Amino acid sequence: MLCQICKKNEVTVTIVRIVGMNKTDLNVCNQCANFLLGNTVSSFSFSQNNINEILINLLKAFVKYSKEENYISCETDKKCSNCGHSYAEFVRTGKLGCSQCYEAFRKQLKPLLSRLHSHCQHIGKVPNSIRVHLDQLNKIKEIKNELQQAVSKEEYEKAAKLRDQIIEEERRVGIRNND
Repeated sequence: MLCQICKKNEVTVTIVRIVGMNKTDLNVCNQCANFLLGNTVSSFSFSQNNINEILINLLKAFVKYSKEENYISCETDKKCSNCGHSYAEFVRTGKLGCSQCYEAFRKQLKPLLSRLHSHCQHIGKVPNSIRVHLDQLNKIKEIKNELQQAVSKEEYEKAAKLRDQIIEEERRVGIRNND
């Protein structure tokens, strides 16, 4: 099979892109792979610039050589209403224009962030003192959900115990004043 980019050399590298349930292959020769990956394929140490260059080149290649023409054209035409930055600019530079771009390009960024970080929600570090408080609030929230389920099932004795448990937990956290 011939390289999808140069259409001259035999394919030796297959780059696979998976978005949701869609899989796209880009079959290229060694020379085109080195071009796309910024001649860093054989390097053992990558700097942040090399990795950025690789990702930018891969995004560009998939946009340019993918068979999913309609999907790509609607992705690259979209612009952020806040800063005017387009998805095509993100693909070209690897950088977003503002914080609103995350919302404007949510559909395109979500699978990318999921692949990079295994989730799309920020899970940062929280100081231990705050973590304990957050854990207590989450426990109260869970008990309230159980209470709603008990009421909907008409399990009033269980609901009364859960209500008392919520009151006690809220006192412990400092949400309720002592009656």
